[in-house]
Amino acid sequence: MHIFLQVVYYSIDNILGTLKSPIFWVVTAIIYFQYGKIANMERDILGTNKKSPLYNTIVSIVFGLIGGVLGSIIFILSGTAINPKDFYLVLPLTLLLSLIHPRFMCFSYAAGIVSLISLIFGYNNMNVSSILFVVGGLHLVESFLILVDGKRGKIPIFMEREEEIVGGFVMNRFWPLPFNIFINNSYMYPVTVIAILGYGDYALTNYPEKKSIVTAGLLSIFSILLLLLSRLSIDYYIFKYIAAIFAPLGHEMTIILGKRIEERGEYIFKAASHGLKVLDVLPNSIGEAMDLNTGDVLLTLNGHRIYSKEAMEEILYFRPNYIWVDVFDIEKGLITKEYKDYQKGIRTLGLVVVSNSSRYGILVEEAKSPLRRWISKYKKKKARFRN
Repeated sequence: MHIFLQVVYYSIDNILGTLKSPIFWVVTAIIYFQYGKIANMERDILGTNKKSPLYNTIVSIVFGLIGGVLGSIIFILSGTAINPKDFYLVLPLTLLLSLIHPRFMCFSYAAGIVSLISLIFGYNNMNVSSILFVVGGLHLVESFLILVDGKRGKIPIFMEREEEIVGGFVMNRFWPLPFNIFINNSYMYPVTVIAILGYGDYALTNYPEKKSIVTAGLLSIFSILLLLLSRLSIDYYIFKYIAAIFAPLGHEMTIILGKRIEERGEYIFKAASHGLKVLDVLPNSIGEAMDLNTGDVLLTLNGHRIYSKEAMEEILYFRPNYIWVDVFDIEKGLITKEYKDYQKGIRTLGLVVVSNSSRYGILVEEAKSPLRRWISKYKKKKARFRN
C-alpha cells in the first residue's frame, strides 16, 4: 500500500508539473482549435454555442490530467519500459493509415502491424510486449475518459436513414494526456510523455449518456484483453503474435460491434405521428425554463395541435404573453407546462425539434477518408475538364 501511495504522489506531482511545459500548451492549442471547428458546426445548427471552445478546452485539461495520473499508475506499477526507436515506424504508419479512414488514426492498427513485421522479419528487434501494453493502457484510460466526459458537448444533428430524416447527437471530445513511463535506452529512467486522446461518436438509437457508457464498456473490454495478452507475451512467445493480431482486429471488432448495436436499435428521434418531438433544448431558453427535455413530445401549444416547427412558429409569431403546452413526458406521461412573459412576450422556445417537415438546415454525413475525398475531387475536376 505504501508503494502504491508513493506512485500516486509521484504521478500527480509530475503530471501537474507538465503545466509548465510549452509542449503541453501546444497540445492544448491543438485541442482548442478542434473545439473551435466543432463550435462553428454547432453554431450553424443551433445558431449559438452551448459552451465556448475555451470552456470545453479547460474541462478537457482537467479530465486529461486525471486520466494522465491513472495511466501513469498503470505503467509505473506494471514496470512497463519502452524504447523510443520502437515508435519510429508506428507514428508515420498511423498517419498513413488515417488517410484511408479517420478511425485508423489509432495506435492499435499501426502498432499491431509493426509488431507483426518485427516478429516475422525481425525488423528493429522491437519490444512487442511493451508496445502493445502501452496501447492497451492508453485505450483503458480513453475508456475511462469516455465514461466520465464523453457525453459532454453533445450536438444535435440530422441524418438520413432508411429514406427519412432522423435526429440524433454527435459527440466529440479531446483530452491532453500527460503520463509517466519508463524509457529503456541503454539504461532505464522515467519520463513524462504528452499525448492527445480523442473520442468521436454519434447516437441515433440511444441517448448520448447511454451511448457513451456502451462505448466505454466495449473499449474497456478490448483494453483489458490487450493488456492481459501483452503481459502473457512476456513469458509465452506465441502470445506476442496473438497480441499483435488482436490489437488491430480487436479494435476493429469493437467498432463494428458498437455500430451493429447502434444500427439494430430503433431510431428514437424520428418524427412523432402525434406531435412534435424535442431533440434538444438551448441553454438559457424559454424551453429550458419550462423544463422541456430531449425526447419530450409537444402535443398542443395554446390549445392548437402542432406537428411541425412551422406550426409552432405561427402560433408564437404574435408574441403571446402566456403559453401552455401539453407535453408527453417519457417519465411522467401527459402533463401541461406553462410560461408567461408580460413584458417582452414569447417569440421562440429555443428548441431543436424533429418533425415531418423537410426544412432542415444541415444534414450531417458520416466522416469520409481524406483519400476518398481527394479521389472524389479529382474525378469531379476530370469530369469538368471533359465537359
